Amino acid sequence: MSIGTREQISVITRLAFADLLTEIGSQSPPVILDDALVYSDDDRFEKMTKIISKSAQKYQIIILTCRPTLYADLGVPEFRIS
Repeated sequence: MSIGTREQISVITRLAFADLLTEIGSQSPPVILDDALVYSDDDRFEKMTKIISKSAQKYQIIILTCRPTLYADLGVPEFRIS
């Protein structure tokens, strides 16, 4: 598998675990993604942001990245650390 594919599987796995934890618990866990899609090509990156956006309706997702413009279309608040 390519590095990009492994990244995408990793993100989907974390989101699946968040779904499971939400089902068995009373609170939904936050999901933290730290530059998780660096090696994804443009087409797959777009598909993954749709998955992330849909998941964000169920629980909080925090994305740490050095390329914030890639996530600008998600329409969520951006915080910068200097």
